[in-house]
Amino acid sequence: MPHKKIQFNFQELMNLIFILSPPVTFMIYLHVQHTINTLELIVFFIVTALPVIMTVQHFQRKLALLDRETTLQIHDNRATKKNQILLMNIMEKLSDPILILDSADRILMANKSAHSLLGQQILKQNISVFIRNSILDDAMKHAHETGELVSCEFELGKPNPKHYLTRIHLFDLADSQITDSSQYIFLALYDISALKQTDKMRADFVANASHELRTPLASIIGFIETLQGPARNDDQAHDRFLSIMHDESSRMSRLIEDLLSLSRIERDQHIPPSDRINLSHLIKSVIDVLEPQAESKNMAIHFTSENMNNITGDHDQLTQVFQNLIENAIKYGDENTDIEVTFEASMLPDHIAAKDVTVTITNEGPGIAPEHLPRLMERFYRVDSARSRSLGGTGLGLAIVKHIIKRHKGRIFFKSELNSTTKVTLSLPIGTSPPPLS
Repeated sequence: MPHKKIQFNFQELMNLIFILSPPVTFMIYLHVQHTINTLELIVFFIVTALPVIMTVQHFQRKLALLDRETTLQIHDNRATKKNQILLMNIMEKLSDPILILDSADRILMANKSAHSLLGQQILKQNISVFIRNSILDDAMKHAHETGELVSCEFELGKPNPKHYLTRIHLFDLADSQITDSSQYIFLALYDISALKQTDKMRADFVANASHELRTPLASIIGFIETLQGPARNDDQAHDRFLSIMHDESSRMSRLIEDLLSLSRIERDQHIPPSDRINLSHLIKSVIDVLEPQAESKNMAIHFTSENMNNITGDHDQLTQVFQNLIENAIKYGDENTDIEVTFEASMLPDHIAAKDVTVTITNEGPGIAPEHLPRLMERFYRVDSARSRSLGGTGLGLAIVKHIIKRHKGRIFFKSELNSTTKVTLSLPIGTSPPPLS
């Protein structure tokens, strides 16, 4: 630091000598010619040097201040550029399409998601070329007129349109340093198709549940009114109607129980099961319970459990799964046929089969048409509604199975041929054995 100070003072001295050298030289020349005496020379030198020194110091201070301002400006520009790059990178990484439009609704900027949705050649083009929707047009017009934040929902794409929520922000860049006061639009598109589908499923579920409960309830109310009126003294009608009312109330009870069961399973879906289960014993116990039902249709259940591995799971829930699937095989299978429950390690690739156990349940019957297979595990979905209700089905059994399998991180597959066999293949991870207790 001292070296820099000496260097700075020396430079000032040299600058001062350079500025004063012409008048001093001229005055020395006059003194040598005896035009002025020594005292006059000294006075002239002082009077001339002081203003020059003050002027030089003033401009040096100005230059130092300007140098500091320039340094700060360079730093601010670098920070601004860095922030701009950061903002651009954030926009590019966003999974939602983001667009910046000018006052004429031309696309000035678009992130990667917007290009993926609308195309690569969208810049400097009007947004209406790529999104033709009257709802969005009206929302943008309203934003231009009011300057307020505007939101709207619309569908985009064919043949399977997606639902988008759009937020439109109007802004401008007018300030003391920018003369251009044009307005710009920040437009963000959010894909809400999954939310719409969930809302639809919830509404369908409420409608179906209400219908399933209302139907038996209406029957019970109707029979009660009949028993209170025309059939008040008819003993035969009493017995027949009471039997029907018992069946309908039992149906309502099964439906409510399935709804509560489904609710409990969904509530605990995020909790991994921890019981260590002998799957072979579990399936045998289920078959023992259902065997009388199979014998009533002259059906036999054959179970092969060679090399069946123990798995980690929830004993009660897995019992419910196999009870539902084997009972369905009995209900919808033909009389005088057999049901096969087998362990098949070859159903999955080697690297997966080594970690999973696979159980296949096969029955013979009318089968299931291919168009019904993808929807079998939807709530209240029935291939044959009348037959399902007559057999005591609530339409929730396979939905419960699906959620239990999902909690166990397993998989389930359906394969069926009309008027032939139906196979349900269930794959469950073996998991790891719990550490021994000390």
